[in-house]
Amino acid sequence: ETLFSKNSNRRLPPASTTKLITAIVAMENEGLPKVVTISRKASHAAPSKAGFKEGDQVTIEGLLYAALLESANDAAIALAEAISGSEQRFVPLMNEKALSIGARDTKFINATGLPGKGQYTTVLDLSKILSHALRFPKLCEIIGTPEAIITTEGGKTFYLRSTDRLLRSDKKIIGGKTGYTQKAGHCF
Repeated sequence: ETLFSKNSNRRLPPASTTKLITAIVAMENEGLPKVVTISRKASHAAPSKAGFKEGDQVTIEGLLYAALLESANDAAIALAEAISGSEQRFVPLMNEKALSIGARDTKFINATGLPGKGQYTTVLDLSKILSHALRFPKLCEIIGTPEAIITTEGGKTFYLRSTDRLLRSDKKIIGGKTGYTQKAGHCF
């Protein structure tokens, strides 16, 4: 239920809030225990990343934690590649999913939310995307987790801390997804 709205249909860059739709598409297309090998492209993602190296093997679940807590671009690209073979082939699935859940004023051009021409969303559409994400118990668990530890198949450990500082301020907070780029500013 919308209690207040201001400029809710204004098109803005989505920044890393994009990773919500990346996670939704990944959840709907692949099992959590599937192991993914990190590609060279994913390992070279910038600027925000978990630090996966080319050849690391990580489960879909681990990648979801890294993408949603740390806002890791390497994890988001690895998820896209695991589902569609490439980020370029994954993006149409993101846009189809956005349309299917009623986010009709949104267009994605990548799985990370990094800036680019023609990528936008609205506050109203983001609320629809988050509402849809909350239908998945695992996504609720992940976005509501302030800290987590994931391990690669080779035993490398990653300590993840959510970029959502609200999670550490009030136990009643369900969770969300943060984002930031210079053009987008701070997003939530």
